[in-house]
Amino acid sequence: MKGNLWSKWSRMAATGLLGVTVMLGGTALTVKAEQPAVPTPSISAWSVPTLNEGEKYGIYPLNWYYDGSFQQPIDAAKFKSLIEATAAKLDQIGLKKKEAPLSLSIDSASITRDTVTRSIYGLLTQYELPAAFGTGDADPIAYLQRNGIVEGTGEGLELDQPCTVEQAVVLATRLVEFSYDTAEEGAKGVFWKVTNNKNTLYLLGSVHLGIPEMYPLEKKIRDAFDTSDDLWVEADTLTGDMTVFTNQMMYDDGTTIKDHVSKETYEKLQQVLKKIGIPEQAFDGFKPFAVSTNLSTFTLFEKLEQAEAAAASGIDHYFLVKALLSNKPIYELESIQFQADVFASLTPEAQEKDLNTLLDTLLVDGGKESAASFKQLQLDWADGDAKAVADGLIRGGLMEGELNKKLIGERDKKMAEKLAGLLEQDGEHTSFVIVGSAHYVVKDMVIDQLKAKGYDVQPVQ
Repeated sequence: MKGNLWSKWSRMAATGLLGVTVMLGGTALTVKAEQPAVPTPSISAWSVPTLNEGEKYGIYPLNWYYDGSFQQPIDAAKFKSLIEATAAKLDQIGLKKKEAPLSLSIDSASITRDTVTRSIYGLLTQYELPAAFGTGDADPIAYLQRNGIVEGTGEGLELDQPCTVEQAVVLATRLVEFSYDTAEEGAKGVFWKVTNNKNTLYLLGSVHLGIPEMYPLEKKIRDAFDTSDDLWVEADTLTGDMTVFTNQMMYDDGTTIKDHVSKETYEKLQQVLKKIGIPEQAFDGFKPFAVSTNLSTFTLFEKLEQAEAAAASGIDHYFLVKALLSNKPIYELESIQFQADVFASLTPEAQEKDLNTLLDTLLVDGGKESAASFKQLQLDWADGDAKAVADGLIRGGLMEGELNKKLIGERDKKMAEKLAGLLEQDGEHTSFVIVGSAHYVVKDMVIDQLKAKGYDVQPVQ
C-alpha cells in the first residue's frame, strides 16, 4: 500500500501534471464553500516581483497579504517574526556564526525604515562572512544600497518614517536572495543544458508542490531563465482555461460518485473524509480519479492553507509567474486539454481500484509515510541529486499501473521530438523548458532521447 500511495505522488508532483492546480481552483472551493470569501490582497505593483521570491522562502506567512495591514506600519510582533524567520533562513546557508547573539531593540510605538534597514544589516553581521560579501566597516545603509537591498537615493529613503509590513518583507527577501547568491548557495534542482548549432535549451525538472528548502534557486538557474527568449511548459496552468480539466473531473449527467462505485468504496470514502476533517459528500460530484488526486494532496497538510502555499511554491507556478511579470512568451509542449484527457482516459474500474488502494492506506496511517517520502523527494531535488530523485520515483512505483503508463513513456517521445524541433530551428534561440522531473531523470526518457538524437546534453553543476 505504501508504494501505491507514493506512486500517486510521484506521478502528480514529479511529472508536473495538473492535480494540485485543479484542486486549488475547483475541489478546494467546494470544500471551503461554507467559509467566508477570501479578501483581495493588499499588494503594491512595485513589490510583486520581489514577493514572488520572498513568499517561497518561508520568512512570512501568506496570510499577511490579506489581514488588512500589509501596507500599514509594521508592528512589533510581525517585525520580530520576520527578523527571526529571516535569521533562520540565513542560518541554512551554513556560515559560521559569531559568539555574540543578535540583539533587537524594538520600540513598538514606531518601527521606522531606519530601524528595519539596520536590523536587516545586523542579520548579516552575526556571521563570519567570506570576503565576497565585502562588508568591512561599511555604513549599513550605504552597504544595503550598494548591493540592491535598499533602493532609492539618500534623500528619498525617509528613514525616519514608519516602515510598512510590505517594505520590511521586501527588504528581508532581497537580503536572503543576496546572501545566498553571494555565498553561491541555493537549490540546484535537476537541470541540464542542451545545445545544437546556435540553439540552446535549458531543461529544469519540476516538482509541483514546493517547500522553503527549494528556494531561493541557485542564481545560475535564475540567470538561465532571464537570458532565455521564452518559457516552455507542459501546460500553461496560470493563464490557460482550467475549466476543460475541472469539467473532466466531474460528472455532468446528474449522477454522483455514489452511483459509479460500490457501496463499500463509498462508505470507506466517507470514513476517510471524517478522519481527515473534510465535510461528508464534499467529493460526491467528482470522479474517482479526481477524488484520489485531491485526497492525496489533502493528507500531506494539516491545513488547506498549507496546500495552497505549497502549490504557489511549485516550480512550474514560480516560473510561469516570472514569465508573466517579465512579458516572456509562454508556450506549451502539450496542453491542458491533452493532460485532462490523459487522466480521464483511465477506465472506471481502474479508477475505483486506485481509489480503494488510497483509502485503505489513509485509514491505516493517514498518509504519513507518503508525506515523508514526498518531503525527501523535495529535498533530493533541492540538493540536485537526480539519481536520488529517480530512485525514489521508481521505488514508489512510477512505472507501474495503467495510469502511470499513460503518464510516462509515450508522452516523453513526443516531448523529445518537439524539443528537437526547437534545437533544429534556424538562427540563434534559447528556450527555458520546465516539465515534471520524472520526464528528465528516469532512464530512457527525454534526456536520454535527446542524447540519442546526437545533441550535446550536459548537466548544469
